[in-house]
Amino acid sequence: MKIDKSDPQLETLISRIRSDELNLQPDFQRGEVWDSKRRQRLVDTVLRGWYVPAVHIVRSENGDEEVLDGQQRLAGIRDFFDDKVRIDGLIEPHDPKIQELHGLRYSQLPDAVRKAVNRFVVQTITLTDYQPDEPNELFFRLNQAYNLTPPEKRNALRGDARDQVKMLVGQLTADGLLDRAKIGFGNGRLAYDDIVARTCVTIELGSLTTHINNNVVERYYRRDVGFSDATIGAVRDAGLRLVAQIAQANDEDQRVRFNKGTLQTWLIYCDWAPARLGDLPAGLLGRFEADRARQRNGEFETDTARLRRALAEILRLYDDRASYRVTDVSSVLIRDLSLHLFTETVFKYPAFKQSDYLFSRLAEEPDQAPTFFADFIESVDWGELSPAEATK
Repeated sequence: MKIDKSDPQLETLISRIRSDELNLQPDFQRGEVWDSKRRQRLVDTVLRGWYVPAVHIVRSENGDEEVLDGQQRLAGIRDFFDDKVRIDGLIEPHDPKIQELHGLRYSQLPDAVRKAVNRFVVQTITLTDYQPDEPNELFFRLNQAYNLTPPEKRNALRGDARDQVKMLVGQLTADGLLDRAKIGFGNGRLAYDDIVARTCVTIELGSLTTHINNNVVERYYRRDVGFSDATIGAVRDAGLRLVAQIAQANDEDQRVRFNKGTLQTWLIYCDWAPARLGDLPAGLLGRFEADRARQRNGEFETDTARLRRALAEILRLYDDRASYRVTDVSSVLIRDLSLHLFTETVFKYPAFKQSDYLFSRLAEEPDQAPTFFADFIESVDWGELSPAEATK
């Protein structure tokens, strides 16, 4: 690996970022996670003329450049240049000159101060002529003290799978699915990438019975080939179906909030069920979440007491496995089966693997729901979803 050092001024770096010559948030990075206080301390460091650690850049054979290390620093400076960060003139040790700038934005700086900021030098280390895993190893070593999450570490692995996941995250964001206002959480620490990656692995395996832990996902990222075109298409289509369900729920003024586990459950169900049983019923998500809320509040009612008892247990089991143990195999299977039983019973959706028999047993003895679920999952291999599998 060849290493070249240079000393560009901040004005030059920010110009390159704005013109997309320098990719500030490449696929392996962890998103912009610095809060305002850390960004203000960085600006204070620049104003004092102190040292800012070097930025590491990877230059590909076609000349594209990505920030390997230093994303948070450059993002903070960029935001300052864009007037999104105010100067905190009260940071210790107190400096009278900086105190006079307290509360100012970049565009409000005196000319002499702004020019000094523009000319502040940050050493840049550019990597070229590298083996595929060399930049990744350097990234890991540079960030050992920052407690990277598994998705952040995994996304430093350059390969087809990583690129496919990033592409899907971008598409599903553009489609309106991956949005904090829609689902209830953002992409901090690459949460969206993690969910999409795990969904891809599950669909590629055609099974819910494998524990998709970080090691399993990482093995896919390290493969020479990525996910199949069929898997990528299936995840995209599932996302579009879920977007439609969310829109229908919103039309009914039903607030929908997921966590990582339940979002993954809905994506997977929006893939396998339509492929085997037909289009999902309109309004499924909104009705499910409304009844789930009623069950939690003790307000759940249906046409008959028999139906009410069975559905209440189904919703209770889903709720239980949605609040903890969200990624273990048992929880994944129970959430998926609960969702299907609800769809089958409330919307007259086709039964699958004799799920109608399970519901009849629940209606007779609802207090035995956990046992019935466990026995049924084992007896029919619930969660084995190979494409050739026929509806029973």
